[in-house]
Amino acid sequence: MSKTFLGFRRGHGPAGVRNGIAVISVMDNCNPATRAIAQAVDATLAVTTSFVRGQFGADLEFALDSLAGLGRNPNIAGVLLVGLEESSTEEVARRIRPAGKPVEVVHLQPNGTIECVAQGTRLAARMVRQASQMRRQPCPMSDLVMGVECGGSDTTSGLSCNPTIGRAADRLIDAGGTVIISETSEFIGAEHLFAARAVDATVRQAFLNAVQGMEAMAVARGVDMRDSQPAPDNKRGGLSTVEEKALGALAKAGKSPLVGVLSYGQAPARKGLHFMDAPSGAVENLTGLAAGGCQLICFGTGVGNPIGNMVAPTIKICGNVNTVHSMRDNIDFDVSAIFESSAKIADLGDQLYDYVAEVGSGTRISSEILNIRETAVSRFERSL
Repeated sequence: MSKTFLGFRRGHGPAGVRNGIAVISVMDNCNPATRAIAQAVDATLAVTTSFVRGQFGADLEFALDSLAGLGRNPNIAGVLLVGLEESSTEEVARRIRPAGKPVEVVHLQPNGTIECVAQGTRLAARMVRQASQMRRQPCPMSDLVMGVECGGSDTTSGLSCNPTIGRAADRLIDAGGTVIISETSEFIGAEHLFAARAVDATVRQAFLNAVQGMEAMAVARGVDMRDSQPAPDNKRGGLSTVEEKALGALAKAGKSPLVGVLSYGQAPARKGLHFMDAPSGAVENLTGLAAGGCQLICFGTGVGNPIGNMVAPTIKICGNVNTVHSMRDNIDFDVSAIFESSAKIADLGDQLYDYVAEVGSGTRISSEILNIRETAVSRFERSL
């Protein structure tokens, strides 16, 4: 019998592994009202943003698409948008409505914060009550879109937790699911190895364009990639070169063929392994993965990085026994036995695959329980 998870079936698209109501700020000046509503209503998620007001062109489109993508994520049962005024709020609302879920809006103009929060609280409470009537049902693993990420990497990352994630990723793809790897700058030095896994020349070139474009941008702005990759905590953890970090980072993608290349926050149109062109900063990258429809993210860490995403449960996996002990409140899946007692990567990868199904069925993880979650949409230009 094929493996399943207990998810929330949606009328449109794949099932959700959570059933929250997202309270989304349409621009930065709405964040206080968004947080106030989310604090007042249980089972809501506050999705805030640092900009939008004054952004323009492609940068504005990225911001609006990413916020809408978070609202469209299968883990979200309904969306309450908190905006300044109607026209800007509608720009996000119209991008979410095709997902077929309830979308409500409240505005700060013309009645001010108190009235906006009061109205939003009533709407959010009503949406939570309706969402709570949904029940989990068995869903195929092929319904899952899983992001893979690493942060605070060290010498154990590329040799234990990342290959373990890669094994689980291969299992999910074999079951008909989808996996997205990103962090463009972390492929520099090993991009040719990953490019060789592309299913055709178009996908291969799109991936190489992304990596080479990132490197060219850094060079044009006078940035020496060796100063940022490996990052200072990576160096303290024993990583010495960008190539060494890249070889460890791409282990998260397992051995499956690369079938597609996505822009920041873009959802895949087919099953299988995809690459998303996104920055390597954890919060920013996790936001892109969740906006692209990832219901779950496997996050490997070496010296420790506790952050998770608001919308997509972020499973922390660690192979460094010291970090497992010192940050035990933050680590969800311990693979330190690979170094400490010669455990097999394949065996732990299979156990991680089972754990992914458990988390998909409702098992809560550290970043959710401790609410160590944040949102940050990529920004490429100055605001007007």
